[in-house]
Amino acid sequence: MIDVVVIGGYLGAGKTTLLNHLLREGTGRSTLVLVNDFGTVAVADELVAARDGEMLTLTNGCVCCSLASPLIDTLVGIRERADAPELLIVEASGVADPEPLSHHAMIPGFRLSGIVVVADAETIEARAGHELVGRTVIRQLRSAGLMVLNKTDLVGPAAIERLHDWLRTVAPSAVVVDAEHGAVPVAMVVGPQPEVPRPHGYHDGHAHHHDVHRTVTWSPVGLVDRAALVGVFEDERTGIVRAKGVVRFADRPERREMVQVAGRRWHCSPVDGDGDDALVLIGLPPAFDEATLLDRLAAMVNARE
Repeated sequence: MIDVVVIGGYLGAGKTTLLNHLLREGTGRSTLVLVNDFGTVAVADELVAARDGEMLTLTNGCVCCSLASPLIDTLVGIRERADAPELLIVEASGVADPEPLSHHAMIPGFRLSGIVVVADAETIEARAGHELVGRTVIRQLRSAGLMVLNKTDLVGPAAIERLHDWLRTVAPSAVVVDAEHGAVPVAMVVGPQPEVPRPHGYHDGHAHHHDVHRTVTWSPVGLVDRAALVGVFEDERTGIVRAKGVVRFADRPERREMVQVAGRRWHCSPVDGDGDDALVLIGLPPAFDEATLLDRLAAMVNARE
């Protein structure tokens, strides 16, 4: 399965700046980028190893190209490639609604990892209230699982606090992360990868790419209560921003399922093969308290027969 992350946001919000940041830092997986926007692919020159028309080979071995054909045809072509990527990042047009675009990422062979929307802290409210483009901007914001409030260096702390309050009313299902020049921890955008399973109850509270973000790895030894786990994801008091991993649920014990969480949005899909279960969670303190979260997770596990 190829994981898909859709990056959206209105014109000038900083989508390509975020994309370049991800490419510089590296995703840790073979990655292909599709840019569905006006003009040519705007990847930073120092990241480009070779150019072939609209296809770029990047210095980290990834590939980037513009979306010149219908998305479904493009996805099928990607899926059939001998060197098919592990991760596909789609940068949507600045006037596109990421939600319907993301639905195409659910065809066989692909798995939607999340919708990330970039918002310009300096102009987003004015854009949202504009008589011509306001509806488009609001649809974009409401599609977000993770929202990157970019260009926060251009506004003051009071304005940022007010923007957070406003965004909670516009897009209550999104987790909002502040950024300057699109710089956010890569794992918050592309999703944490299931790590080598640790002993039961293992966790670490070290920073992930930035010292305010915390990471927990949970290895449930047993069957997980699906409703209880979903309750954790949907509870904003947990401070969870991103999560990904494989678990086995009590209501379907015969199969393992991949769990993907971005903001308050989540979905599960079956995975083949056997192996140990592990779920990686990234969050923001003080709400994201590792010990409290692990206790809550442990309480929803039933021992396997």
